[in-house]
Amino acid sequence: MNKRLSIIILIFLTSFPLFSQGIINDINNFTRQDTLRGSITKERIWWDLTYYHLDISVDPINRTIKGSNEISYTVLEPYSEIQIDLQNPLVLTKAEQDDENLEIRHDGNAHFIKLKKKQIRGAKNKIKVFYEGKPKTAVRAPWDGGISWTKDKNGNHFIASSCQGLGASVWWPNKDHMYDEVEGMLMSVNIPKGLFNVSNGRLIKIEEKENSNTYHWEVKNPINNYGVNINIGDYVNFSEIYKGESGDLDMDYYVLRDNLEIAKIHFKDAIKSMEAFEHWFGPYPFYEDSFKLVEAPYLGMEHQSSVTYGNKFKQGYY
Repeated sequence: MNKRLSIIILIFLTSFPLFSQGIINDINNFTRQDTLRGSITKERIWWDLTYYHLDISVDPINRTIKGSNEISYTVLEPYSEIQIDLQNPLVLTKAEQDDENLEIRHDGNAHFIKLKKKQIRGAKNKIKVFYEGKPKTAVRAPWDGGISWTKDKNGNHFIASSCQGLGASVWWPNKDHMYDEVEGMLMSVNIPKGLFNVSNGRLIKIEEKENSNTYHWEVKNPINNYGVNINIGDYVNFSEIYKGESGDLDMDYYVLRDNLEIAKIHFKDAIKSMEAFEHWFGPYPFYEDSFKLVEAPYLGMEHQSSVTYGNKFKQGYY
């Protein structure tokens, strides 16, 4: 470290003692679980993540999630064990490859799956993991990760995920490290009738069942884990087309039913914002996945192609 940088760091830490004490506390509280999640382990580095199919059912009454994630990958180097991350109190119940059940070695929030199939360099394989349980409730979303289980003023369930700091494995199983980003994904979210789920990408199908509906959302662009989200509520939708630098961009807005009229006024700034960002930074990178603003029961977060908004339709920062 050069002398100038050392001086800058020293000035910063002495100028913000509470912040620096927080850094020291974090270092002192560093655990094995931090290492397993934060490291590119030998059980991670040998495979390149390519696609997810997250298929879940959300039970608002019992505040549970149950389902599976089919994970597609390319073998970079042969190895026989793969690490999948899922945080307590959720439970990884089963793993399978080519319809064969696999042995799972659990180490806290990291789960090591012993593969039976020979992993050949360049091969494109899939593994499917199953899970269930009550995910962590977000205490102060979005800064404190988890699921927000709330209701709107009409008594309808109003639910959303947020996990930027704590990691996506707080509510679904995945390769929870920023170094490897999936190339695309499908999200299938089953919820009780009368509610609507909004996730990333485009809604390609609504599968109606007796007491529930499954919403299938497809993401065509690479997406980071923490940007993946579910938003469940009594949503209504309106939309417009933005004539952008890369062509026509679908701008969709999902808000609670009672907020439709105020949202139509307030969200007029969305296209103005998009025009400004494209002018200064270039084309919006996710034209294939559209752009959505989705009302959420917390302040909001920059989920890719599904930006959550909770500023209560006020100007400025609520």
